Amino acid sequence: MTLSIHTSGQRGFSIIELMVAVAISLIATLVIFETFAVSEGIKRTSTSGGDAQQNGAMSLYMVEREVRMAGYGINNAALLGCKIVAYDEVADEDLEFTLAPVVIEPGATDKDPDTITILIGDSDLLADPAKLIQAMPSPAATYKVDNRYGFIPGDLVVAVEAGKDCTLAQVTETPGTPGKSDNVIHNSGMYKDPTGKNVPARYNKPGGLGISYSTAGFLYNLGQMPQRNIYRIVDNRLEIERTLVNTDINVVTEQIVQMKAEYGKDDGAGGGVPNDGIVDSYSNSAPAGADGWRQVLAMRLAVVARSAQPEKPTEEGGACDITTAFPSWAGGNIDVSADDNWQCYRYRVFETVVPLRNLIWMQI
Repeated sequence: MTLSIHTSGQRGFSIIELMVAVAISLIATLVIFETFAVSEGIKRTSTSGGDAQQNGAMSLYMVEREVRMAGYGINNAALLGCKIVAYDEVADEDLEFTLAPVVIEPGATDKDPDTITILIGDSDLLADPAKLIQAMPSPAATYKVDNRYGFIPGDLVVAVEAGKDCTLAQVTETPGTPGKSDNVIHNSGMYKDPTGKNVPARYNKPGGLGISYSTAGFLYNLGQMPQRNIYRIVDNRLEIERTLVNTDINVVTEQIVQMKAEYGKDDGAGGGVPNDGIVDSYSNSAPAGADGWRQVLAMRLAVVARSAQPEKPTEEGGACDITTAFPSWAGGNIDVSADDNWQCYRYRVFETVVPLRNLIWMQI
């Protein structure tokens, strides 16, 4: 018996049909990938926009919070605007800075961010000074004061006299008991802190700082842990540099590309009445002297956050056009062109006006 198989009735796909199927599959794949690419682009834009929102809000909160505390413990007219002369034994260098709650250092050009320095005292006492009852020559290591209450080893103190620079020192010893001794000693070298630990003094220069004081001088106590914090933008990051007691630099947030600040002054500009408790003008020009600082009631601040993800131009191969104009704030336009590709990014401005309450409540 012979088994025969007939195949003449069976058919497969022709080459044309296969090519059509492959073509359709490729088109479908291209459509899928194009849809996926668009979806991913939207996702990246949304994600980077959300990150910029978070970074900007956090940056503004950090600076605003410290500005609200600025001037605590130094809100006395005799201190404001005084040039502090100091010597840092740890860094082995002389220091100079302005004794003021907030100091704005404008950028070198419009495209450069401003730098903000914030000073906050730490004393538990009011900003009332102790009066010097004996002339204080520069090399002397002992202040003789009329009332030593509240001064303890480790405190940072500022000597002040009208017409002279102020000097910074660190208390190393208060022999005897308050009321029975008038000595506030600030020696170089090691001292014993309130916990009994031997630590090095930091701001007592052997031989003094070259400034002598008479009995017309006063001694102010900044406390154990005063803060002088410097906010600046470096490589599109907001950084804080802590000085005085701490010495470190930390990144606050990423993708912050600009920061602008202005003093709010009760100076009578624009037809206002000076010293009536109402801000009349804003500028980044530093006040001149204590009278000028008394007129600073607020600070206007803006930080600019940028999306981390650059976006493609509308036309393939063309110039970026996601952002075509500088962002703006109450103080005008903010130049973000330090990066040549600035138009490839999206920006968000966060701004506020912060009252300097410790200047408003200042002791005259």
